[in-house]
Amino acid sequence: MTHQTLKDFAVDFETKGVNLYMSLASKTSNLLGKELFYSLAEQEVQHARLIEKMYIASNIQQLVTNTSDIETELKEFWEGAQKLNLKKDPGDLSGYELAMEMEQKSISSYQSFLEKSDSEQERIFLKWVIEEEKKHLDALRNVYYYLSNTGDWFQNEESKIWNWMNQ
Repeated sequence: MTHQTLKDFAVDFETKGVNLYMSLASKTSNLLGKELFYSLAEQEVQHARLIEKMYIASNIQQLVTNTSDIETELKEFWEGAQKLNLKKDPGDLSGYELAMEMEQKSISSYQSFLEKSDSEQERIFLKWVIEEEKKHLDALRNVYYYLSNTGDWFQNEESKIWNWMNQ
């Protein structure tokens, strides 16, 4: 595998993610959904920037540890929005389903690259980005289930991943 192949794939895929999340953020009327989609768009920009830097950095591990965390961002929003009724208008939930499919595809694609990679820098980046995409998937699932069926959400694993949403 050449570096260019992973780089081209990652930049293209992350760009598609940014575009999707920006579109979903602009279309949803739900404040929690807006915050989630804008935060995810920002993180996809970070991922694209990191893949570009990976091939010139001497230590990719240092770069990936200085990135923001989706759960931290949403928790800060949640705490500031406690007095708002975040479920008042859940908006169109199909965007969440589309976004979850995209995140699952990214995890699978990056896993495939990881299995073929012989570069330590690539492997560090790929392991990190897979975990990040899993966090994105968790975030989408949490908000989707919270907005679509709170009774099930409180009983399922989603409520245990981000238990601060139970308060």
